[in-house]
Formats: sequence, C-alpha cells, structure tokens
Amino acid sequence: MKKVSILLLLIVLAFSCREKSNTQEVRINPAPKPNTTFYKLNQEVFVHALEGLSLRKTPDSKAEKIGIAPYGAILTIVAMPLPEHEYVAEKIGDFELKGHWVKVRNEEKQEAYVFDGYLTHFPILAEESEEDMADPEWFYQTLSKFKGEREISAPNEAKGIVEGYKQAYADGGEFEYILYNGGVTQFLRVPATTLSLQQALVSLRSFYFSNAKKMKAEWDAKKQVVRILDEDSPTEWLEFGQKGNQVVVGFYSGD
Repeated sequence: MKKVSILLLLIVLAFSCREKSNTQEVRINPAPKPNTTFYKLNQEVFVHALEGLSLRKTPDSKAEKIGIAPYGAILTIVAMPLPEHEYVAEKIGDFELKGHWVKVRNEEKQEAYVFDGYLTHFPILAEESEEDMADPEWFYQTLSKFKGEREISAPNEAKGIVEGYKQAYADGGEFEYILYNGGVTQFLRVPATTLSLQQALVSLRSFYFSNAKKMKAEWDAKKQVVRILDEDSPTEWLEFGQKGNQVVVGFYSGD
C-alpha cells in the first residue's frame, strides 16, 4: 500500500513539474504615457517668458547654454519630447507649472532644447486693444471669433454696478465686463481646449505685468486660484482658476 501511495505521489509531482515547464511567463508592459503637449512636429510656437528662454545643448536645466530665445520669439518644433520626462518649473501653492524639454529651431536656423512650459500656440499680445474693447476681449478674439453682438447689462444700484456687458465667442467662451462705482472687474471664461490654465497664466501675466518690478504670485486656497499682482500697485491683480473644462481668468482693478 505504501508503494502504491509513493508511486501516485511521484506521478502527480511529475505532471505538476511538466505543466509548470510548459507554462510561459506572461509579462504585461505598462501602457506608454500619452503625449499631452499642445504642439506637433514642425509646428510654430511662441515664447511667453518675459526674460526669454534659455537655449540648451541637451535636454537638461544644467546643460550648456548656447543662446536665448527672447520674449515673443517664434520657434519651430524639431523633435517631440518624451512624455514621461516631465518637469516642474514653478510651484504656486497647489498649482504646478509643468513641461518638457523639447528640441526646437529658431529663426536663425539654430537648433537647441527649451523648456516648453512657457511656450504657446499663439503670439504675444503686442498691439493695444481697439478703443471700445477691453484687453482680455481683444486678446481672446485672436483665438476664437466673436459670436453675435454684445449683451448689455442694466445698471444695478444695489450692487453698485454702473454698466456692463458680455461678449460670446464661437468656441463657447465668454468675456464679461463690469464697471462698479469703485473699480472694474472683467472675466474671461473659456474652454480649456482652446486656452489651458497654464497657457493663460504664462501669457497674460507677462502682458499685464511686463513693467512690474515686484510681481508676486500667490495661491488662494479658499478660491482655488493663482493670484498675480504687483506689490507696487496692490489695487490691480489677476486670478487664474479652472472649473471643470472651463478656464476662468479674473481681472480686477480698484480705485
């Protein structure tokens, strides 16, 4: 009986080892990180860093610096970055200004790497707005056409509103202007697919605070917005936030 039991055990072990030897190890490779850049190969992009962007020999912040791409410069994408290599250039509270090192070519045909967090797909706002148009309204019409006429708001003495209006855009965006007894408030509410929160921040703070000597960025945890202001002019500031798929930029000016 013992011999039979031992024989059966050996048979079971033999089949078990054979099954294991025939089993192939299955490895599941993680899915590649999707490319989240706004640009494509050979696309022209624009520099929105007031002090310009360093042109570097290799994709690293410590790499040899071979030049500067000035504010407003046009660059062409030569090679796409690796999406998994993402860097944080600025951290303002919960907000992180992220990007990659991308290979570009400047107008002098020089190729180098720049940090793409300060690049956008639209040029800097160099011209002054038309006489009857606020700067944010003027700026956004370069990205999306107006839709219909302005919607004029009636004065509201209880809220201190003297006048106001709204202007819709073809992409679903909206600009709102409100004149109070004590100042002006303007809102730009636009789809994040047209203008991301990061692009709004880097482009509009450069335009509005180009002459600021004490520009300050702070995080408002209660409102979940980034606030940009000039400490020498505390009655004027910008706020950048996002609600769902909508980027909201507030422009505040008091007396």
